[in-house]
Order: sequence, then structure tokens, then C-alpha cells
Amino acid sequence: MTDKVKGYSPTQVTLHWVVVVLVAFQFVAHDGIEDAWRSIVRGQSGADPDTTPLAYMHIAAGSLILVLALARIYLRFTRGTPPPPPNEPRLMHITAEAVHGSIYVLLLLLPISGLVAWLFVVEAAGDAHELMQNLLLLAIALHIGGALFQHFVRRSDVLLRMFRPEQAP
Repeated sequence: MTDKVKGYSPTQVTLHWVVVVLVAFQFVAHDGIEDAWRSIVRGQSGADPDTTPLAYMHIAAGSLILVLALARIYLRFTRGTPPPPPNEPRLMHITAEAVHGSIYVLLLLLPISGLVAWLFVVEAAGDAHELMQNLLLLAIALHIGGALFQHFVRRSDVLLRMFRPEQAP
């Protein structure tokens, strides 16, 4: 990851917020996939027809998150990221990098584990998927908390970077 830019590009900001919306959808509308998964594990032929569309929307959204996370990682390595705020303690920078890294890893592993569980009926993958969703919630809470801390306590522009993309020269 390089610090060759002052802010995030419009594409990076857009991808960030699209993934935020998709992840929020996954947490809010997970009943359909849970119902379908319970039916599969029990060996039943079908899930509740009322929740089946939500199950397929969950799979589609998860697959899209995987693709968009790969695009975000690609941009992070090719375009770079803004430097940390001036005078940021080293421990805060390390923590921010660890939280970002955790989120990226989970955005890759969650869809993969979900697809493995769904397509191959691997209960261990389903269990891992459930554990990782809780870890993602924790990482997101730390990410939001860190951004709010930077904005309100340290008075840095970190939070605003995801609302005001860098304009091309």
C-alpha cells in the first residue's frame, strides 16, 4: 500500500459505500438464507417459499461483495491510500491498518465460506461463516469507532475522506 495520494478516488469512495449497503443488507435480510440453510442441513427438499427469494438475494449480494472487495483491494494496491493524519501515534496507525486488513480478509472469506457451505453443504463452512459474520461486526464497530474518534477527538479529516473524494488534477 502506498501513500502516493492525498485522498480516495471517486471510485474508491463509491465502492466503499456500495459494500457498506450490501453488508448492511446481508445482516438485515439474513432470515431467508438461515431458513434455507436449516432446510438443507435437515435434508428437506425446500425452504419456506416466503423466504426463498431472500436466500437467493443473500447469495447474490454476497457474491457481489466478493467481487467488489477484490476491486477495492486492487485499487488499494495500485492507486494507494491517503497517508495517516499528521502526528498520529504509531499505535493508532497500526491499529487502523489491522482493522482495515481484518475487514478486507473477512469480506473475502465470508462470501467464500458461504458459497462453500451452500453449494457443497459443508456444515463446518457454515459454522465458520457464522463466526466470521460476528467478527466482521466487531471489525466494523472498531472501524466506525476509530473514524468517529479521529473526527471528534483528534479533529482529523479521516472521516471526511470517505465523503469527499479526491478530485483529479
